[in-house]
Amino acid sequence: MAGAKRRRAEESTDAGADNVHPSRRRRVEADEAKAELAPIFNQLREEIPAQRLGALKRLLQNLSNKSGDPSGRLDYAVTRLVKGLCSGAKAARAGFSIALAEALRLGFASTLTLPGFVPHAISLTTPEGNVSGEERRNYLLGRRLAFRAVLQSDILAKTSQSDARHLFDAIAQLATEKDWLREECGAMLHEFLSSQQATQVQDEVIRSLIDSWGSKGFLKSPEGVALWLTVKNAFAGVKLPKATWHHNNPLSTQERATLTNILLKNAVESGDRFNDAAKKKSGARQIVPSFAWQVILAYLYKEDTGRQFHSFWEDCVAKPMFSVSSSTERRSLGLQVFATTIATAPVSVLGDVVHKSIMQCIIDHRAKPDRYLHEAAKLPLSQMATRAKHDPAAASIMICKLFTIMPGNLDKFTKATIENMLSASDVDGLADIVATAISLCRVPGSNDPGEAHQKRQMIGNFMLGMVRSRRSEPNQFFDVNNKTVLVDWLQALIRGFAHLAYTITSEKYSPPLSQKSQEVFRERLTSTLGHLVDLSLNQAILAPTLVLETLHESKKILASVLDEKRTAALREARKALKEAAKRSQIAGSGDATVNTAFQLLLALGMLQVYNEEEDDAIGVLKDIVSCYETPAGNEDASTMLVELLLSFVAKSSKLFQTLARQVFTAFASEVTPEGLQSMTEILSQKENLAGQQELFSQNGDENADGDSEEEEEEETDDDEEDAVDVEDESDIEILNGNVVKIGSEEDEEELSSSEEGEESSEADEDEEAAFDRKLADALGTTGMDEDVDEDGSDMDDEQMMALEGHLTNIFKERKKDANKKQDNKDAKDNIVNFKNRVLDLLFVYVKIQYANPIAMDLVHPLATLTRTTTNPPTAKKALEVLEQYFDTCKKHKSLPQLDSEKPCAELLNAIFSEMKLGGSKLHAAACSRSALFLAKVLIGKTETYRRVVDLKYLGLRDEWRKDPKSKIHGSLFNDWHNWSMQR
Repeated sequence: MAGAKRRRAEESTDAGADNVHPSRRRRVEADEAKAELAPIFNQLREEIPAQRLGALKRLLQNLSNKSGDPSGRLDYAVTRLVKGLCSGAKAARAGFSIALAEALRLGFASTLTLPGFVPHAISLTTPEGNVSGEERRNYLLGRRLAFRAVLQSDILAKTSQSDARHLFDAIAQLATEKDWLREECGAMLHEFLSSQQATQVQDEVIRSLIDSWGSKGFLKSPEGVALWLTVKNAFAGVKLPKATWHHNNPLSTQERATLTNILLKNAVESGDRFNDAAKKKSGARQIVPSFAWQVILAYLYKEDTGRQFHSFWEDCVAKPMFSVSSSTERRSLGLQVFATTIATAPVSVLGDVVHKSIMQCIIDHRAKPDRYLHEAAKLPLSQMATRAKHDPAAASIMICKLFTIMPGNLDKFTKATIENMLSASDVDGLADIVATAISLCRVPGSNDPGEAHQKRQMIGNFMLGMVRSRRSEPNQFFDVNNKTVLVDWLQALIRGFAHLAYTITSEKYSPPLSQKSQEVFRERLTSTLGHLVDLSLNQAILAPTLVLETLHESKKILASVLDEKRTAALREARKALKEAAKRSQIAGSGDATVNTAFQLLLALGMLQVYNEEEDDAIGVLKDIVSCYETPAGNEDASTMLVELLLSFVAKSSKLFQTLARQVFTAFASEVTPEGLQSMTEILSQKENLAGQQELFSQNGDENADGDSEEEEEEETDDDEEDAVDVEDESDIEILNGNVVKIGSEEDEEELSSSEEGEESSEADEDEEAAFDRKLADALGTTGMDEDVDEDGSDMDDEQMMALEGHLTNIFKERKKDANKKQDNKDAKDNIVNFKNRVLDLLFVYVKIQYANPIAMDLVHPLATLTRTTTNPPTAKKALEVLEQYFDTCKKHKSLPQLDSEKPCAELLNAIFSEMKLGGSKLHAAACSRSALFLAKVLIGKTETYRRVVDLKYLGLRDEWRKDPKSKIHGSLFNDWHNWSMQR
């Protein structure tokens, strides 16, 4: 039957299989195993780690399977993996290396042995015939990775010393092939000694590692030193070879010269017992430091008491790598070692790491972009900043050392690095930094007066930067438990600045402080106070008071002896200052604020007297005292106070401008109509020389000097190229401590500026033409034909002598005209800057006193200013003050309460008259918003004014339509229409 036939066929097939020769069966099974492993090997090459990990799992499952021929599969897999290590394709080395380590772990547990595997691996990684250098390199790398897999397989924990010696000898022999292989093999052995597997290895095995490495002459190589120190540190039971190092310590002072040569790759131990490969020196340059540096440094960090590290760093790094005769390559290597040490060294030795020779090399190469190591020198600086950011204690150590060893001239990147480190320093570190800085300002370490001044100036700039960088977090200026007490480091800084700026003690300063240096310290102190008085009044008074206390305590050693007038004025002011301090503590909140503001005024007035800046400093201080002693509510005193604040605003000093804003804020409620008039009169002044003369009652009054004597955001050396123009300064609005950039001008404003420039150009051309006419008249060449021969116009000596006087007068007049033109430009800048600062005060006023009826007196002058000023940012700022006033009233739903409508109605008429005068779109916006605001105030008082306002706008519109030359802006009517629709 069919079923029976099938059964006989199956029986026949089974019988045939049983009759297959065993050797053939093994070949078939081996082929099947290879076919099964092939896709696994392919996936071990993949660059995606997840795929390699999956392939590794499947490989281990296959090799762990006991069915078939597990020994044959393992041998095949090991052979295939070793060969794969010689491939540079994709991620073959990464995948095959891990797989080989795991396969060997299985193999050594069963049939594999070290004496058998090592020669097998060598034969598999030895190329046949003549091969290229790249292919030979791949084979050598494959051999190293095969030996590394053995080290990772845990076999050494179970093997004997003799078996382990086979492996270590093979590794040492491989290291003789190439210099770079010696470093790689040494790093591989160090990795093994530092691993967990090495802790389970017998001491004899570790000793055999050292013996094998020494047999090739490599103990006195960077790798040999690293291995020696690692064994000495981690394997106390291992007896190291004698007579290799003095007291078995490569870091011994007696071995310092040898160690230096070794680390610089100038020497490898040689002798008759070593082969020629060990005697060869590599012709390749060392580009990156050997891993041995990290091992040596780590050993010193752990075992050293401080003195050994200092001598090692001096002998092996600072002197040989950064001496005058050091090569560029050696310095490059040293910079990398320095950067590594900065990142890893404990705080206790950082002072030794930041060495003068190293920093001088960095400064020299950062000075010019064309230096070979210009970019390389950037690495250690960046590392210093990074270390400081994560370790504030390290920041103070490095900064103190940098201050001590650095010259006064630094490049911008180095300065920025130090500033970043200063920003990262903690409270304790800042105290040390300030103490070091002040000490170095007294004794800079140079006897040359010029160099001493330069270094003092540099340190002064950094001290100011310590304060400036913390403005955004003012809590850092005060004690943690008491926000009305300055933190210790800031007190020390202010006192130090005060002593350096105002006192003179020859025995404490070497070389003696020059007048120029003292002026620098006064400027830095003033800038520091400028940052600190921008805080709340209770906190702002602390720093100026501390300065005055310091100066009063040091009155016997002041650099400038005070005369009787100044002494008397200071005495009266100090008395008033103490009284104001007492009143501020016992008075109510309003009176306390006023008294604190007077303290600030008195303190800064007294500093002016100490500075001897102006002839009227005593008069100003007396006026402040008089204002303080005048009973509250006195209008004359209030007006006088406003005049004083305006005089402070006119100064170029940021400190006095901030002071004026602070005090004005406190006294805003006391400002009278006369006081506001004093401010608006400034806004109406002409922006030229005549306006300046009228405003300051004299030519070139120093209070109106618009040239900034100091730049708030960056205090740099005198030779710094960056400077801020007064026009740029006028584009900056400082409100409540925030710097706000003025926006771009409107199109019409740009057109106006363009027209003004054209007019100026035409005026210049007219001046040139007039000069040419005068010169031609003097020479008698008017109307001469250009073709006339030059010889025909020659003059004799008598004629030339007679002409000399005329020419002299002509050029004198031209120079006088040029000076006058420059004076007019300077005067314009001064007036514009002054107006901008007054606008800052008015911004503060309308924000606080928006409900005060006298605030409406500002509307017309501000609207007019948007038209009359020649500076677009000033017009923009005037509009912003108006908008602040109107928006604040709207926000608080509070309009000025009028006793009579007449003044407001007259003001509205004045605004409508202003509308007819034309101007920019910005001027139209100012007039429009002002008119609508005043209309709202009048309508709120009397509803009948609604019709009056509408009639005014209708009349204005008719005039605009009928007169083609009308200067009225069409946007006024759009605003009126929108406002009417919202009623």
